[in-house]
Amino acid sequence: MFLAHTILLGKFKNCSLVLAVLLSTNLLEARESFQFSLGDKVRVLSDKAFRKTKENKFEAVGNVIITHADNAIYGEKASMSFNTGETQVIGNVRYIGPNITLHGSELNYNFKDRYMNVRNARILSDNYVVLGKEITRHSNNDITGVDAEYTTCIDCPESWSIFGRKVKITVGEYVRIWHAYIKVKGVVVLYFPYIVLPIKKERETGLLFPSLGFNFEEGVRFQQPWFWNIDESKDMTLTPSFWGDRGLGGEVQYRQVIRDGMWFELNHLNSWDRIYDYNKSNTELTGHHFFRHFTDWEHHFNTTSFFNHHLYFNDVRDLDMERDYDFFAGERTDGAENGGGAFMDFRLPLLQLTVEGNFKRNQLFPDAKEFDNSYVQVLPEVNLSLMPVNFLQTDVPLLNKFAFGFDSEFVNFKQNHTSELNLIRNASRIDLAPYLSWNLGTLGPVQVSTNAKLDYQTYRLPYETDKSFTKQGMVYETEFSMAVEKIFGLAYKEYVPSERIDFKKIKTEEKVKSELGDNLIGKTPVFSGQLAKKDFYREKKSYRHQQEYKLKHYFLSDQKIRGNTDFKNQISLEDASGQFDYRDAIREQEFRLSQVSSRTSLPLSNTLELQWNNSLIRKTARGTDLTSDDRYLRDNFSYDRVAYFNVSQGYDFAVKTDELDEKLTRLFVSTGASVHKTSLSLNEYYFYASNEHILSLNLTQELGPHYIKASFEYNSFIEPIFKFITLETGISATKHFDFTVGYDYDIDQQRSLKSIYKVLYTPLNNCWKMELAHQKTVIDTSFSLNFLINFNDKSFKSISDFN
Repeated sequence: MFLAHTILLGKFKNCSLVLAVLLSTNLLEARESFQFSLGDKVRVLSDKAFRKTKENKFEAVGNVIITHADNAIYGEKASMSFNTGETQVIGNVRYIGPNITLHGSELNYNFKDRYMNVRNARILSDNYVVLGKEITRHSNNDITGVDAEYTTCIDCPESWSIFGRKVKITVGEYVRIWHAYIKVKGVVVLYFPYIVLPIKKERETGLLFPSLGFNFEEGVRFQQPWFWNIDESKDMTLTPSFWGDRGLGGEVQYRQVIRDGMWFELNHLNSWDRIYDYNKSNTELTGHHFFRHFTDWEHHFNTTSFFNHHLYFNDVRDLDMERDYDFFAGERTDGAENGGGAFMDFRLPLLQLTVEGNFKRNQLFPDAKEFDNSYVQVLPEVNLSLMPVNFLQTDVPLLNKFAFGFDSEFVNFKQNHTSELNLIRNASRIDLAPYLSWNLGTLGPVQVSTNAKLDYQTYRLPYETDKSFTKQGMVYETEFSMAVEKIFGLAYKEYVPSERIDFKKIKTEEKVKSELGDNLIGKTPVFSGQLAKKDFYREKKSYRHQQEYKLKHYFLSDQKIRGNTDFKNQISLEDASGQFDYRDAIREQEFRLSQVSSRTSLPLSNTLELQWNNSLIRKTARGTDLTSDDRYLRDNFSYDRVAYFNVSQGYDFAVKTDELDEKLTRLFVSTGASVHKTSLSLNEYYFYASNEHILSLNLTQELGPHYIKASFEYNSFIEPIFKFITLETGISATKHFDFTVGYDYDIDQQRSLKSIYKVLYTPLNNCWKMELAHQKTVIDTSFSLNFLINFNDKSFKSISDFN
């Protein structure tokens, strides 16, 4: 054995070794280098080198660096066998490969087959970390670990992890863990016998992360989804599920994209429920299994730019599915109905045709297994519209522009089984609304226009003796408008070279020292008024205040009504209960209906309306892009509304009275402002004759990480008077804790309708979150605990939901 400052060159071939030894007499050199070949080039650098001739081994000591192809190994000491290619590296070992970085206390590496074993190892990849007592790489893509932990927290492996007695990693594909323990801050919270986690960004077939939930009355809910990546355009997810006391079941999801703009999706949930039975409200076991399901189908076809079609439909075994399986059915149910609808839309340059239909199952029905056959369906609804066509446009005063268009609609209202008691519930309606617009032009600063529209509805009543009903009238609308605006400032962005700015030195070294006194030890640097930046950036915004004055006159010619008297009385009911929709209202009585949308509208018989609209618009310059044609003047600014204030007041000439309060229609005031991070809006309707109010007030305030949202609703037409407050606030008390409080309160009844309190714990890393919530309504009280993990895809996914 010898010690030398040596450069060695060796090659294993037919068990022969050729060594070239170069001795250096300079004992001050601290680095050694040698190179030999095992099919691939291997280079070793170290502070000292030892060779054992009899054993044909080589040892490197001190700051060892070994490179082999695209792999690099670092350590304090290395022992290499020229016969077998085996290498042992100890002392602060680090391995760097194409896909992973590995740290450990001891590494065994074979240069022939690239087998590697590391003790007390830590694997670092782009999107995960593995810590293990022993980690072995059998090939480039297969790694196994003993007593290892997996986590996606790159900088905080102790935040959350999954510990397994055995871990197998297929690089770029999956991590498989046997006897897995999910740990949070080192504390075990869940156990799984076997779990598979994907570690590649592309979709792959395999098990997804399981979902766990808990309900105090129904027990633990566990779901283990399996994802099948059929091909690039379709996939399927099968989720065997255990619904606690309710028993076994599962979910199925199938998705397919046919091409851009054409896709469909199927979702299905089923259970063999051991708790549920019709007309049963408790959670005691029934002793038998009740098959239940919730299935929905959705597709969208957009074949050309002129046609698109969409359909959504769901079906349930019983009407209690949304109550018992709200985590699935809640997001797939819109309103108080199951079922769904579809539409087809055809667009041409001048015409638009839409066909729509709905078939729904009313959930507000006493028998959960039956269908409410009295519920009115819309089958179908057809709309045909003609875009406004300018058939005359001149420069002649009062004949500036004439345009013609029309809107039409056919709707068939039908019960599944005819069941009409006091009201007619089966009818088909044709609605025609052709219109003529006449823009008279300007009279000085005043713009004048008028519009005439036919309001025509005809009904067919198939189950009545008198099978027809028709109402029609002409609605005339004339408008005089004038706009006045003033602009404040000029919006621009400017870069100013420093040469154009006159700097003055405001402090010198002597002045600073005199201010600090004689106790100063040493020298202070000279303060220079000259800034380091060559150029300076200056931005200015401009504001535009626009006032718009409008005087509008509405006139409704005498409506002609003929046909079925019972249906006329039905649609004239003040509570609007006899109408299929708002189009059924008799236009001259529409504003008297109890619906808010109708009550706040203006009567059209013979009404004059005065509007005063104000808006303050902020104009901000964007950065100049000289490489984009025609952008600087036309698309170089952004606009946002800072504040607005609008007033509308009507005067009804059709009212036969001398009382001003009776002639004045509702007063409408709408105002709002958005300044910095505070937004405020108010809408107020005041009715002179009855001294009633309809008011809504909304406030949003952001204070850094905190926010407040508040709203107030007031409607004096409702008995008792509707006074309702909604409040939501979020507070970030610390870096770790966020608090959210929501409150719905009925002032008149002096009770809370809904309250919710949430606490969200977030560690300093961005790996996981835990949310604790308490919700109380007039019906029940619930607690929930939700645990969310960031699987390194910048989004949090819930793995548990305890209620």
